Amino acid sequence: MKSVASWAVGLGILTFASTEYLPHSIAYETPYSTPVVEKLTDGDPGTFDGLLTLAESLPPSSSIKVLWTHGMCSHPASWVDDRMKRLTTSIGGTSETLSVRRVGDHAATLRTDRIKLRSSTIDVMFLTWSPLTAPYKAALAYDHSTDYGGAFPYTRASLNRELKRGLINDCMTDVVVYGGANGQALRRAAKEAVCQAMGGRIDGTACEVPEGASPAALAFVTESLGSKLVFDAILSIWGAAEKSNDKTAIPRLATSLASTRMMYMVANQLPLLDVAGTSMADRALEAALDELTTPGHSRDVFDVISRARRHAAPAAKPMTVVAFSDPNDLLSYRIIAGHLAGDLKDFRVVNVIVSNDTTYFKYVERPDTAHCGYTWNPYVFGMIAKGYDAGKALPSVVGLTGGACPNFDAMQN
Repeated sequence: MKSVASWAVGLGILTFASTEYLPHSIAYETPYSTPVVEKLTDGDPGTFDGLLTLAESLPPSSSIKVLWTHGMCSHPASWVDDRMKRLTTSIGGTSETLSVRRVGDHAATLRTDRIKLRSSTIDVMFLTWSPLTAPYKAALAYDHSTDYGGAFPYTRASLNRELKRGLINDCMTDVVVYGGANGQALRRAAKEAVCQAMGGRIDGTACEVPEGASPAALAFVTESLGSKLVFDAILSIWGAAEKSNDKTAIPRLATSLASTRMMYMVANQLPLLDVAGTSMADRALEAALDELTTPGHSRDVFDVISRARRHAAPAAKPMTVVAFSDPNDLLSYRIIAGHLAGDLKDFRVVNVIVSNDTTYFKYVERPDTAHCGYTWNPYVFGMIAKGYDAGKALPSVVGLTGGACPNFDAMQN
């Protein structure tokens, strides 16, 4: 009862503070309107590359590959247009769509766009998997109130109604589907997308990477639940290669995986999902990994990347993981040393603490925009595009317009 009362008070404060009765300085604050860059280890200044600076660091005419996947909650196909518009505004250059194709067995798609710079290109592959969970959400539509197209005839308080429609029946359904047998289609789509980003193609359960097909540099951008899809796909691909009779499979795959230079995690949920306790490290990534039927553990993925680097690039600079997190985002977690595996010299982790919306009376920030507001936070896109140079001003993108949190209704339009 105490927690319910606290929520009621918080909502009252949110409503009251939104009026004109109080001075702005009393009612509002945005504690991390300028983000805080947190270094994981002493002596590390926290400097990291953005996609633009990474591209500029490569030899002329090189291309970097980027795999970008959305997170939970329904995303219409137009989410890709939104991210490309913001990314091109942040990076500069010109862009064009190269291809759109199905991946996996069902309705997931992989769209590839190219950003042309002065002496290099950035190929961004966007994985859209929302159509795979839409049928399961439609099966819950009967629970919507009759005023919203459902068959639920009883009165719900308006806030509870919206939380049920949005947070539970739309967003959390993605997590439930992915974690069970019905998530197999999502896992297959993610596996094919990751394989293509590494320069390969799926052949049965294996990711076949031809000799010399590895990208010059690879980066991942994951939103929310998307980090879990990518991590499990890496585990599945590596596990299949471990079981292969082809003795060149691991060296070729290791070369591709070791080309991963950056991983940008937006609203990272891995620490929460890891508590399911499905770590496979002690089972040497065996049997089930070729068709991963249960989610893996993030430490397993960092271990795999360490092994790939030892195979292919033992002298390479550490891979950098940048995790963006709003402290008021209920579904986001920082990355800490305990989430890593293998030799820690293989990784650098930088946490970037941001505020995606206003905090009222130090009591409440809107939970929805706290979670989905990263994509219109000018610092988040500025740092994904241009990185961060310690001691200098944080890059911010001028002119990014606000956005809206995704929802199931948008999928139907």
